[in-house]
Amino acid sequence: MKKKISLVLMAFIMSCGLVMTPQPHNLSGGTYGRISNVFIKFVYHLFDDLMNSITVNRIIVTMIFVLMYLCLKFISEKAIKLNWIQYLLSAILSVFAVSGLAFSYPDLKEGSWSILFESNTQIVKTVILFLSWLWFYNLLQALLVYMLTQFEMKEQNLDKFEKFKIFNFARKHVFFSALILYLVLVIPVVLMDFPGTVSYDTLIQLIQFNRDMELRNDHPIFSTAMFGNAVKIGTKLGYPSLGVFFHSLYHMVGSGLLVAFSSWVIYQITDKKKMAYSYVVLVGLLPIMTNLITVPVKDTMFSHAFAACVASACLYLYKKDLYYKNKIYLVTIVSLTLAILLRKNAIYAVIPLLIILIPFELFKLYRKKATHFMLIALIILPIGIATLIENGLVSHYQVNSAVLEREKLSVPLQQTARYVKKYGDEVTPSEKKAINKVIKYEGIPDRYLPTRSDPIKESFQEGASSEDIKEYMGVWAKQFAKHPAVYFEATMHQIFPLFTMTNYNGYYASLESTSKITPWANSHFEIYNLTQPQVNTDLSLAKLSYSKLFDSLPLLGLLNNYSLYIILILMVLALALYHKMSKLLWLLLPTLLLLGTLVVGPLMIGYHRYYIPFVLLAPIYLVVIYKEFNLKEDN
Repeated sequence: MKKKISLVLMAFIMSCGLVMTPQPHNLSGGTYGRISNVFIKFVYHLFDDLMNSITVNRIIVTMIFVLMYLCLKFISEKAIKLNWIQYLLSAILSVFAVSGLAFSYPDLKEGSWSILFESNTQIVKTVILFLSWLWFYNLLQALLVYMLTQFEMKEQNLDKFEKFKIFNFARKHVFFSALILYLVLVIPVVLMDFPGTVSYDTLIQLIQFNRDMELRNDHPIFSTAMFGNAVKIGTKLGYPSLGVFFHSLYHMVGSGLLVAFSSWVIYQITDKKKMAYSYVVLVGLLPIMTNLITVPVKDTMFSHAFAACVASACLYLYKKDLYYKNKIYLVTIVSLTLAILLRKNAIYAVIPLLIILIPFELFKLYRKKATHFMLIALIILPIGIATLIENGLVSHYQVNSAVLEREKLSVPLQQTARYVKKYGDEVTPSEKKAINKVIKYEGIPDRYLPTRSDPIKESFQEGASSEDIKEYMGVWAKQFAKHPAVYFEATMHQIFPLFTMTNYNGYYASLESTSKITPWANSHFEIYNLTQPQVNTDLSLAKLSYSKLFDSLPLLGLLNNYSLYIILILMVLALALYHKMSKLLWLLLPTLLLLGTLVVGPLMIGYHRYYIPFVLLAPIYLVVIYKEFNLKEDN
């Protein structure tokens, strides 16, 4: 009976907390003013505040309550137990969820942690919010454990489909079937968006390629050269926009090959074709994936290449004979080389991996245990190949490849900006002078955007010397000692979208109709004669509306949220750590390092192109840990 009551209470709090906003509700006179008892006044204010904070009607809250209760009851009956690492992860994710709600009120620019603790009623609401999210993430992890350890897929008799040639082809040729299925799913998007979607970054790359702006390697020259030459070919054919379409086709086919390979790896790991083809359907239908096929940005192909590289490593760790027999090492080399050429994030993930991996393997060699120096070689070789290719391109195109100093200071500059905004009256003249040597001090509060560090970095004083930066870092440390919370708040405000499923996504619409397009951009479209047929503009805008709807739908909207996949990867990590799954931990490491590069990156919200690797990799990691649990049962 006690257990049932506790489940009801948990479900009740979760159903209220998951639809609650931290927005404070200030009472005026009236009934509140007529109450004289201090405690009763507090109770009245709390009840009124809770009532106004629940954002949906009683029917929806009741349905959520029933669902939460049934899920909790199901997990209780299955006797699913979580470990302490999973509880810790739930607590961390809950902090991000509550922080995200706070930062979103009254808007993303003005939100602050202070709203959570500004009154006794707010503190009670914060506790309710935290508990509801804590129990929700515990429930999610428990359901994941059930799916991995107790759930059994029902075997189906497929003999009746034997007469269909397409079915037999799909059974015998998983890779080619997956490729065909993917292309069928994404071709309509490519045709609707004809010739393609030129975003701000790709327009900058095109301007640089045409020497109307200094050609730099901040956008990798490999990507700039591919897009620039594609448009150049289209121009020679008399229709520059055709070059954009060529690039869309390259994206479509390239991503299709890499997705098909990952799908084939899933089949090799699990021996279940359903899982392999489900992966393709997921990737081929989610708007956060398909909407980027026609955007000629480096991130799309980088993401698929990075995911395929990790997928190939799955076979190295779990099916080594197949890895060498089918020459999968060639996929490892090609995909990692491509990833390094397309985004520096790959290097930032791979180099730390080598720093950890090489001493570990040397220690194993010293202890006369089996080593994986071949894997180290397979990582180092693409670095060398990519370096040679990039240096050749830099020389050929005479690229300025100097790394901008401001890119290294994204996090501290953002923290300083928030400090100045909140405690500007405490900044001394000498501190102002030191800051001004690195970034323009005047106007920092107006330029500061909590979710994006670019407006602050753009005022970086490029002439700043190493001594100037050293002096600034001294001020940064001094201000941190005075108000450490504001630094944590600045970083949390920027990265919370990575770790909470409450955020929504932004979408690219079309070549000429997107929130990113400005008169300056449109003028360059005219200069380069980049046009889009009106019917395709109409279709792209209709697709944008569909994407927004998809993002708001139950279940589908969650699947379309990149944060879900990051959270799933972290949940896999928690299980792998507790159960000491060493192979899986090594497999997770490059992805976690890649995630680290985003944490210190310039922006999060709306730029889901940065997060595609995690959407592609989460299903692969789930398959691998499923395999790990099955191996434990077999032993």
